[in-house]
Amino acid sequence: MAASHALVLLVILLVLGGGVLLLLSRSLYRSATNDLRSAAQSQAEAIRESGEVGPPADSDVPSAASVQVAVYQMPGAQLVGEPTEVPTWLKRYPNEVTDLVVAGEPVRVVTVPVAMGGRTVAWIAAGRSLKPEDQLLDRVRLALLIGGALAVVASLAAGWWLAGRAVKPVQRAYEAQAGFAADASHELRTPLTFIRSGVEVLAERDPELGEEVLAEVDYLTGLTQRLLLLARAERGSVTLEVGPVDIAAACRSAARRSETAHGNHLTLTGPAPLTVEGDRVGLEAALDAVLENVRMHGGGVADIRWTANGADATISVVDHGPGMTSEQADRAFERFFRVDPSRARDTGGAGLGLALSRALVEAQGGHMWVEASPGGGLTASITLPRA
Repeated sequence: MAASHALVLLVILLVLGGGVLLLLSRSLYRSATNDLRSAAQSQAEAIRESGEVGPPADSDVPSAASVQVAVYQMPGAQLVGEPTEVPTWLKRYPNEVTDLVVAGEPVRVVTVPVAMGGRTVAWIAAGRSLKPEDQLLDRVRLALLIGGALAVVASLAAGWWLAGRAVKPVQRAYEAQAGFAADASHELRTPLTFIRSGVEVLAERDPELGEEVLAEVDYLTGLTQRLLLLARAERGSVTLEVGPVDIAAACRSAARRSETAHGNHLTLTGPAPLTVEGDRVGLEAALDAVLENVRMHGGGVADIRWTANGADATISVVDHGPGMTSEQADRAFERFFRVDPSRARDTGGAGLGLALSRALVEAQGGHMWVEASPGGGLTASITLPRA
């Protein structure tokens, strides 16, 4: 923000400074031309009044001391007066205004004719150096450069300060969100421990049911630990402890949980066994978020497929819903982004599912993306390195 602010100011200063220099240079050079033309016409008027072609008279005016005037009589354009008093560059030139470079200095010469009796009797050449104008332009250019540089530095500092103030509320909001996730994960540990103790007692009467409930409690416990880890590493990279994970078992566990909790109809296909390097709880949590989106946006029907692709393995969840546009797919992993905000409010969605899924997958060294399905709907893919 600060750099863009300073860049805009720099462009404005360059345009304005260039315009000022252009206008000033034109004004100065036009004034110099008018002075030379006036001096030449004054000498021509003196010749017409006297009726004789003579050398220019010496001027006592200080402002005219730098102007050199020479008279060339016709025919033959012979110099009138002492040649030693006239510089060699002050000649009759074919153009009215002629610019020269003499001894490294810019010089301008104005040549005007003197007519008497319907014929040209002489030519007047008036010239002087343009070095004063160039020096003034150099001083103005230097002043504009120094002033512009100071203005850009001041703008950069002010923009940095203002940008910092503008970002503080956003930064506090993210810190509050990370703190909430960390506090919530921490507070969940105690009730989950208590629930586990109670389920262990109940499992003595119904071992099969007890094992299922204990498995879900262990899953929630592991999930809270990973949420706490991700919350603490909000500003940096985080990696989970990875190990061999059976994709088929993880997909079946997530599918069973989704069918029970959301009523989804899921089809699972893929080779077994297929093992990847990952975190079992982190992978299932990512799949849970994807399957929850299947219930809300995919019609509740999806195919879960896993395949081996060289050194990697890919899990694809293909639903049969309306899908997403390319713009929505690009924003699918943004936090709090919802394809259908009104529907998400009705179902309680907050737009965090896919963002959490990708964070968990990347923490295991994998990749996650979404794309349109060939037959309609949306495909969410997760890739992890094979064990």
